[in-house]
Amino acid sequence: MEQYPLKSKDTAHRTLGEEAVVVNFQSSFFYHLNPVGTFIWEHCDGEHTVAQIAAALTAEYQVTTQEAAQDCRQFIGELVTEGLLNWRSPRES
Repeated sequence: MEQYPLKSKDTAHRTLGEEAVVVNFQSSFFYHLNPVGTFIWEHCDGEHTVAQIAAALTAEYQVTTQEAAQDCRQFIGELVTEGLLNWRSPRES
């Protein structure tokens, strides 16, 4: 079953230009995201699957589909591990 990455309610973020800063309230850590990380982060809205985010990344940054899919899975997985993202299943609203 496909899942949708969704920003944790325990975070706050601000995008400045092409880069974002994300705060995890649980750990009190700040994260600085580069433009590609920010692009992925902004698409983690609970409405896009990892595959859809990878497709958008391919179109925006002219990378291969395989590279975009691998990078998205890895980066999103890291953000989930850090508590910045959660997974939403298709049945949740």
